[in-house]
Amino acid sequence: MLGRFGRDAGSLLGVEFTPPFIRLVQLRRQRGRYSVVAWALEPLSEAVMHNGWIGDPEQVGALLLQAVRRSACTTRQVAVALPGGLVIEKVLTVPAGIDEHAIAERLPADAGPFIPYALEDVAMDFQVLGTALGDAQLQRISVAACHQGLLEVLDACLECAGLQVCSVEPDGHALCRAVQVGGEPEALILQIEGDGLVFHEPVGGMLQRRECQLPRHEDIVQSLAAAVDSYVLSHPGRSLPAQVLLCGAGLANGRVPEQLQCRLGIDVRLVNPFTQMALANGIKRQTLLAQASLLAVACGVAMSEGPLCRG
Repeated sequence: MLGRFGRDAGSLLGVEFTPPFIRLVQLRRQRGRYSVVAWALEPLSEAVMHNGWIGDPEQVGALLLQAVRRSACTTRQVAVALPGGLVIEKVLTVPAGIDEHAIAERLPADAGPFIPYALEDVAMDFQVLGTALGDAQLQRISVAACHQGLLEVLDACLECAGLQVCSVEPDGHALCRAVQVGGEPEALILQIEGDGLVFHEPVGGMLQRRECQLPRHEDIVQSLAAAVDSYVLSHPGRSLPAQVLLCGAGLANGRVPEQLQCRLGIDVRLVNPFTQMALANGIKRQTLLAQASLLAVACGVAMSEGPLCRG
């Protein structure tokens, strides 16, 4: 099951599995405003992962349970971020005016040509983007698909931790939602995890995503500046973005935003979705804000709302 991405939440525990941490954020939404109920970072070794996803559900589930207990969260209903590299996304057109049930019925036939595995092994979901440009008789939908096996492993992991999945969505969508709730304008988002770099950028209602590797043992600021230049040059006629936002555990050097801003000559900041959020008793604002860029995806996915939780 992929949950509907882009809707609002009541109270969910957002979870991201990206070494070196399991990242948890529980939010509550009341009267249109979010508050942070609980959060945690739990060390997560690459040894229990496989190809960017959960490899050993029992061990990862045990670590997740530790994080849940340490966070003192008040819900067992979770929304999970799936690495975007494991999700196939495509924009399709369907006749205007048909309802979501009709779209869901025709989705396997419409999406089948770009799915590289058997349809019975696929989990799919969609989001209506609006009327197609230049043709009022068509509407655009964004389709997301992943292999069902990824979700089966996730279910086994969550069962070990006594949790129930309500929504699963690509991490980039969660990240962009966290950026928007944080009050930031549209920007080029750089997600740095280890020596991996992912660009996220909303374009025409669709999230554009590109992965690359950062050179090992090189200055990270120099590497990021070169990567941004390459990204911009790969889009003919594109100028530098007005703002670059950074997030992820690969930002060990706290001065990276300041130094990268000097290199690029544009505004560079860390993602911080918690600026305007209230905090539950016992949560120290300074401590949470210091980890904000690591928790951005977990925060964004906690804002999602999918179908009713499965029993």
